[in-house]
Amino acid sequence: MKNILKITAVLTLIVLSLNAFSQKGNSKAGLDAQFLVSSYEITAGDCVYFTDMTTGNPTHWQWTFEGAQTPTSTEQHPQNICYYHPGVYSVILEVQNGAMVNTEVVTECITVLPNTETPIADFTANHTTIPANSIVQFTSISQNGPFASYRWTFEGGMPSTSSDERPTPITYPHVGQYNVELTVTDMNGNSDTETKNFYINVVPEATVRPEANFMADRTYIAPGDAINFTDRSLGTPYIWHWFFEGAVPTTSNAQNPTGIMFPMPGTYDVELVIESNMGIDTLRRENYITVAESDPCVAIPEADFTAYPRLITSGTRVYFEDLSTNNPTAWTWEFEGGYPHTAATANIINGIEYNAAGFYDVFHSVSNECGVTTITKEDYIMVFSGPVPMYCDTITNIRPNEIPTSPQVAGSWGYIGGQNGQKVKYYADKFNQYSFEQVSALIVPVSKSQTGTYNSSVTFYIWDGNSQFPESVLAEKRVYIRDIPENYNYVVEFDEPVEVNGPFYAGYKIPYNGTNSSGNGDWFVVSVAPNRSGSGSNTLYVRTDSTWYTAYEKFGVRTSTAMRPVTCIVDIEDYATEHEISIYPNPASSIVNIELGSVEYGKDITVDIYDMLGRNVATSNHNSSEGSIELNVSDFSEGLYFVRMNIDGHSVTEKVLIAR
Repeated sequence: MKNILKITAVLTLIVLSLNAFSQKGNSKAGLDAQFLVSSYEITAGDCVYFTDMTTGNPTHWQWTFEGAQTPTSTEQHPQNICYYHPGVYSVILEVQNGAMVNTEVVTECITVLPNTETPIADFTANHTTIPANSIVQFTSISQNGPFASYRWTFEGGMPSTSSDERPTPITYPHVGQYNVELTVTDMNGNSDTETKNFYINVVPEATVRPEANFMADRTYIAPGDAINFTDRSLGTPYIWHWFFEGAVPTTSNAQNPTGIMFPMPGTYDVELVIESNMGIDTLRRENYITVAESDPCVAIPEADFTAYPRLITSGTRVYFEDLSTNNPTAWTWEFEGGYPHTAATANIINGIEYNAAGFYDVFHSVSNECGVTTITKEDYIMVFSGPVPMYCDTITNIRPNEIPTSPQVAGSWGYIGGQNGQKVKYYADKFNQYSFEQVSALIVPVSKSQTGTYNSSVTFYIWDGNSQFPESVLAEKRVYIRDIPENYNYVVEFDEPVEVNGPFYAGYKIPYNGTNSSGNGDWFVVSVAPNRSGSGSNTLYVRTDSTWYTAYEKFGVRTSTAMRPVTCIVDIEDYATEHEISIYPNPASSIVNIELGSVEYGKDITVDIYDMLGRNVATSNHNSSEGSIELNVSDFSEGLYFVRMNIDGHSVTEKVLIAR
């Protein structure tokens, strides 16, 4: 059934990609973004609500309200969108379902008339995100004065109140999110109050230099479409300056700008400058955004992607980034076991949630007018009910019904998997897998091991598999033949786990010291699969001097070695060290504290506590703006527990002993 769904998705994508750009904007084809507003003409200080009227079964909404006090929303029907300043403002609605993205841009949608009668309280701050112990300067921009009095309230600030039109700078000593309120009263006794909830964001002081990074949900669009950007920077920045070449607007100081519209065809750069108390960093991505009336086909795209994290506890979100080449213009994702199940943007910046334990495939298809390609990474997302810092398994190219053998070379002396009359020195078996990220060892079924000289040796290799033949050596390990038993599964352990990115080659190089057809000299032979004649698959590559050949080209057989790499995927524990996350006291009796160190501000955090049997005994949700988290464990039985934190896609697991 899964394959039928994938074939259907590919056929659908081919059709959609041929019309990808004609289906955007105000098109009525497929998904069509539309909305109504409760009032299109209001007076400054009034609020409106929006009703989504989209056709085509949307599953995601991204609103951008130019000039509004609430600039963005992901609700289907946003309420209480307030406008305080006279002007004419645009509204952008982007919707998507599993196959398409569509944008409705209504320029001059909301007309805000001046209010010259009654007070309108309003204010700005020179910074709304600051490190602890920093100051903020507030300025009243209230309308319809002069005013007889001002009454400020600064939650979490020092001082906490003021009656000045321009208060003295306010100091915020503690990490958190704080409200600010201003009440103004005119000469006639008329008053108005403006409260901005969570307006001041106080983040921990950075301890490392910031590192700028970002993603856009799409990089190829039609003129007039809008793009949403997500900050992925490290190092607790608190100031963001975005520069969007060719866009409206051209700049933004928001952490995650939405509704950035590109009206004209062209190729445009995007630059992000971030700042913290430890310094400034800049990332400029040249030619990052392509805007075109028609599909800018150059070549058939090559589908690829990455995800983080991949080894997770149920209930965790996974973020996906498209790595496809050759300028795709349409994307289709299928997330087995995930929610939502499908997506149509290039990058999944809001994440996919996995709630049930299991190993899940991810299907990705990309296209432009040149064609379409797909990739399925099987068992790519590994979901467990409890914390698992590492998962390892062996993989093999031997089929379930195959019995490995040691066949001799036809028409010559020697063996296919070892020394032979063709003097093959290198053997490499290709493993097309995406589940694991490390190779720690090779289990080698040795059928023959004989040394011609005392120091004769075999060198085992791991090569990168993202090329037609083995080229880039990732690791090697030299072993004396005299130390390898015959008719034995010999384990070759590499000095350090070998990092792999998808497919890899595993193999070996053998010597020919005194080897001859009479059986003298060096002999090292590895078992292989029986010949898969006809259309059978071959994963074995061999080399004599400088040229690689398939086993079929060299020996006339299609086969694989019986080697089994020991592969692992490891939880991202370095995140805890890098961001100075600590848990104390340990052992604990009633309270466990989690210090969040330099975790980036504003990140959602889910904390799960598991007992030794892997049962979830407590779950709580937090935000990194808190600076620290306090967990009450007074009702827990004595024993060892695992505290698992999911922080913006990063998983951190710590052991805590409860003792009294």
